[in-house]
This record gives sequence, structure tokens and C-alpha cells, in this order.
Amino acid sequence: MGKKLDRLSVCIETIFPYTVPFEEQVRTCAKLGFSAYEFWYHDLVRDGKGGWLHKPDAKDLDVVHRLNQELGMKLVTFAMNSPHVSHGGTLVDGKQSDMMFRELERLIPIVQKLGVPQLITFVGNEVPGVKRSTLLKRVVAGLRRMDEMIEGTGITLTVEPLSHPKYRGCLLPTVKDAGDLLREVDGKNVKMLYDLFHVQIMTGNILASLQEYIDYVGHLHVSGVPGQHEPADGELNLPLILRKLTEMGYEGYFGLEYYPLKEVVPSLKETIAYLKNVASF
Repeated sequence: MGKKLDRLSVCIETIFPYTVPFEEQVRTCAKLGFSAYEFWYHDLVRDGKGGWLHKPDAKDLDVVHRLNQELGMKLVTFAMNSPHVSHGGTLVDGKQSDMMFRELERLIPIVQKLGVPQLITFVGNEVPGVKRSTLLKRVVAGLRRMDEMIEGTGITLTVEPLSHPKYRGCLLPTVKDAGDLLREVDGKNVKMLYDLFHVQIMTGNILASLQEYIDYVGHLHVSGVPGQHEPADGELNLPLILRKLTEMGYEGYFGLEYYPLKEVVPSLKETIAYLKNVASF
């Protein structure tokens, strides 16, 4: 395949059908030449009806460790809470915030053992009857506390803004919302998960917003827009964007978070060919 693919991280949660066993997903990525992957949840599984069920061993973290050692793979990030179901807490409510803090405290030694450098988080939704300014103050305070909790652990927390209408009611629907919030937080260990799909859907102007908030970009998600399918089939010139992002100083992974319309292996091979010139550190 030529160039190394060590900068591309496969989001196995979206790339593979949920019926494919976790170990098979990771082994398939390794066979194709990838050395990094990510997923959404370690303790939720799809229910086959469009929803999610809590399952503490949905992804056996001992198996994750064994596979990573055997295959030379790296798990680069996963989500500590969920925008899909009430799980893991949010930062817009006191009791929910306490749940978030407990979950982060629980996960710190686990992700350190696995060598996972990041955790994804979602701050929560608008609350009827509560001013947006009040909610944002709660979020800022919560993120500052979480920043202190992970100080010195080697872990970065990435906050993901989610677009409307797919995530209607999300408190941070735009990159500006998230970026300005992170400026106020002013934390060393809290960054943004910049998802090209969500940003393009809401505001576009990708390169300008990347330049404005480059100091806060901790991880990137890539997919075709508008369908969130194969990157090569969307309206964005992704090789150009990723090259420009690197020139701006971004040194992280490019997460392939898309829903293939083709069979998984041909789809990933197509994506490799499309992004081959930006696939390596």
C-alpha cells in the first residue's frame, strides 16, 4: 500500500456493522495497514432497533489491551458519555455533573493502562426554562474541574460540538460555540473534537474556523458531506483540508468516522487511496 497509515484512526463503531465481533473489527483494520482505531462506547451496545443498551463488558478492555499488544494497534480515543442516551452524565445539571466526575475518575487508571491519550465528551443539551448563559457557566465550571482531574495523567479531554438537526437541542452546535467556550475554560488538558461533517453542516468555512481555533483542536473526524458516508464521495476536498490543517500545526490523528455505503474492506481501501498523501505523521 506504499505509505504508512499511522495517522488514520478507524472509528470501528461507524465503519463496521454492529453484528461484526469487536476482535474481528480490529484485526481487519490491522490487516489493511492501519495502526490506530477508536470507538464510541466501551459499555454500550446497539440494540438492533436504532437504540443502545448498557452492557459493562460491551468491549472487554482486557481484550483491547491484548489485541493492541499483539497487533501493534493503538486505541486513540473513546467516549466517556453519550449524546444518544442518558449515560455517563452531562455538565448542564448538578447531579449529572457529579456523574461525569465519577465516571472520569473511574476511567483515568483504565485509559492510562491502555495508553489511550484522549477521551471524548459531550457537555449536554439545552434545558427548557434555564437560560443558555446559566448552562454555559455550569459547563465552564465542570470542564475546569475535569481539567484539574486529568492534570498530569497524560490524558486530553475533547469536547465535540454536534450539529442540528441531527442532534437537536445540543448546547454546542457550532465550532464557534465550542471554541469560545474552551477559550473561557482556558484549560491545559481540554480541547475540541473538530468533526468536519458537523462543522460543514452548520457553518462551513472550514479552513477559516480551523485557523481561528487551531490551538483548541485535539482530534478530528472525517467523513463525506452531506451524507456522512465515504470521504471521497463528499463535497469537501479532504486531502487539501488535512494538509492545510497540518501546516497550521495540528499533530493529531484523523479519525475516519463515516457510515460506508460500500462493503467495509473496499470502502476502507478506497479511503486509503484517497487520503494516502496525508495518512502518515
